[in-house]
This record gives sequence, C-alpha cells and structure tokens, in this order.
Amino acid sequence: MRFENLVIQVFLPLAVVVVMFGLGTTLTTGDFGRVLRQPRAFILGLLTHALLLPLLAFGIALGLGLRGTLAVGLVLIASCPANATASLFTHLARGDTMLAVCLTAAASLTSVLTVPSLVSAALWLFSAGRPAGHLPLATSALWLFLVSTVPVLAGMVLRRSRPGAARAVEARMGAVGLVVVVAVVSAAVWSVKDDVLPALGRAGGPALLLNVVSVCLAWGAAALLGLELRQRVAVGLECGLQNFAMAAFVALTLLSDASLLLPGIAYGLVMWVSAVMVVVLARRSTTSDQRTEAAPADA
Repeated sequence: MRFENLVIQVFLPLAVVVVMFGLGTTLTTGDFGRVLRQPRAFILGLLTHALLLPLLAFGIALGLGLRGTLAVGLVLIASCPANATASLFTHLARGDTMLAVCLTAAASLTSVLTVPSLVSAALWLFSAGRPAGHLPLATSALWLFLVSTVPVLAGMVLRRSRPGAARAVEARMGAVGLVVVVAVVSAAVWSVKDDVLPALGRAGGPALLLNVVSVCLAWGAAALLGLELRQRVAVGLECGLQNFAMAAFVALTLLSDASLLLPGIAYGLVMWVSAVMVVVLARRSTTSDQRTEAAPADA
C-alpha cells in the first residue's frame, strides 16, 4: 500500500477517532444538563456553527463568483464541526470552556447529517465536474457516525463507568491528539504540497473573509442576546475554529479529490491567527473588567 493511501485510508480516520474519543472523555450528561439549563448560549452557538457558517460559505462563493472545487471546498470546511482545540483556546481566553466543549460535541454529533447534506448541495450548485449526489448520503453519514459520533459516545461511557481512567485519558489526550492530528494532516497536506501556495493565492482571500465574518457575526449575535463575555468568547471561537482533519477525511477518503482540500488548507492557516487575536482581546477585556471592579475597593 502506498504511503499516501495508508494515510488516507488508515491514519486519517484514526486521527479523527482519537480526537473525538478524547473529547468524549471530558463530557458527562450532567455537563449537557448544566449548559441546557441556560440554553440561549448553547442554541445560538450551535445555530451559528451549523447554519450561519455554511450559509456564509455559500454566500461568499456566489458573491465572489467561485466555481468548482474551490467553492465546494469552502463549503466543506465551513460544514465541519469545530476543532477540538476550540475548548483549549476558550480556556486560554478565560471563556466558558464547558460551553465550548458541549458545542463541539453537539456539532460533531450533528455533522453526521449536516456535512453530507451541505457538501452534496454544494456539489450540485457549483457543478464541480461531477453529477449531483456524488457524495452518497447514507454511506457518508455512516462513515461520519463511525469516526465522530461513536468515539464521542465511547468516551462518555468511559467517563461514566471509570471516571479515574477517563480523567487520565483526558489529561494526556490533548497533547497526544494534537500530535496525531498534526502528523496526519501534515502528511495529507504533503500529498498536495505542490498546490499549497496556489491554494493560498486562490482560496486565501475567501477563507480569510469567511473566518473573520463568521467570528464577528457570532460574537455580535451573542452580544445582542446579552450573553456574558465568557459565553461570547466560546461562541466566537467555536464558529471560527474548524475541524480540518474531518475536512481532509471527507475530501480525501469519501470523495477522493485532493483539490477539495485546498480551501481547507487556506482556512486552516488563517483560523489560528484569528483565534490568537480573540484570546488576546478577551484576556485584555477580562483584565480591564477586573481592574474596574477592584477600583472601588481600593478607593
């Protein structure tokens, strides 16, 4: 088996499974209950991620006149659930980490239906050199269920039955999962290395526009609903950080078209810049609020 085939058929699905299992070990049904007792932030976060971001991708592709794999690839990366590291960035930004974890888990569970549906719609709309419905919904949903939903549920079962073991996995899974994903995604990118610079040239602008607009709209919607800063941080980061490993799995394994991954590569580069900016701005705002609260006491 060629190295590229081994990466696509074995290691890439395994990387998604590892990250999703690690996510599951951080969750309990009680966590969902706590978040759902104050559902505004959860519902807003899920809607902005599952609907707003893909619709923005469709709108940007149509508005900029993008066609073919470039347009479909932009919709693909927008349709994927949040990156598992969104909770880490939320923590660093002093946001509502548990809200971020629950949103990532919910988006991963619903991706079984949303990703095949949205990508199939993009394939039909943008006529990317293939007939509509080339992405088989049933097969794709089954694959996504196996690599995303089942591992999350397995992690939750471990957390419920053996909490000590789950905490041990959770403590190590962040670093291990990140290393696995970086290694496998790097191999996937290496398979299209000659197209990386053209991808940035062609898809860098649309990817940056998608990322910035989605984060700003999610943050603004959260502010309009009167959500506190910690919740706005979680919603914004969840809407901006996408699961590149899953996009690579869909593009390379399910659709066997590496060119669909090029917008994802561009997005995967720009999203870290915006995430760092959110962390910096949120920490500054939190520090400023703390100083304001402390000022009367000092007086």
